[in-house]
Amino acid sequence: MVRALLAIALCLSTAMAGDTEHFPFEKRIDLSKLGFVDQNGKKCLIEDFKGKIVIVDFWTVWCGPCRRSLPEIHALQKQGAGKGDLVVIPCNLDDQYWPQGVVQFLNKNKSALPGFTYYRPQIGKNGIGTNLGGDINSYPTTLIIDRTGKLATRWSGYGEGLIVYELNQILKEKP
Repeated sequence: MVRALLAIALCLSTAMAGDTEHFPFEKRIDLSKLGFVDQNGKKCLIEDFKGKIVIVDFWTVWCGPCRRSLPEIHALQKQGAGKGDLVVIPCNLDDQYWPQGVVQFLNKNKSALPGFTYYRPQIGKNGIGTNLGGDINSYPTTLIIDRTGKLATRWSGYGEGLIVYELNQILKEKP
C-alpha cells in the first residue's frame, strides 16, 4: 500500500510544472544562435524569428507529461502559424526512438495532432549545450524567447494552462 501511494505521488509530481524562471531584460541570455532542424530537414535558428515570440518545448515520446502537453503545444503552433507573431518549436530529444518511434507515436496520435511539425536540435555551435550552457535533463522543458532572441522564461514539467499564462506575460512586454 505504501509503495502504491509513493508511486502515485511520484507520478503526480512529475506531471506538474517545476519552478518557473523569469529573466529580467538585463539578465536575459541571447539564444539567437540556437538551431533546429524540422522533420523535413529544413534548418532554422532563433535569429530567423526576430520580432516574434518563440516557444521551444523539449519533449520525448516516453514522457507522460510531454504527451499531455503536446495538444496544447500543437494548438499554439497552429495559432502562431495563423497570426505570424508566434513560433512554436516542439523539439524532440529522443535518441533511442528517433526517428521511427517519433513517427510511429505521431501516426498513432494524428487525429489529436494533425499537421504537427516537430524538430530536432542542431549540434555544435548551434546546439543546446553551447547556447544554454548544458543539456536538457528534465522533460518537458519549455523556453519562451522574447522578440529580440533572448531567453525570457524557462521551466520544466507540465501544468495545464501554464504555457498560455507565461506567453501572455511576455506579450504584455513592450516590443
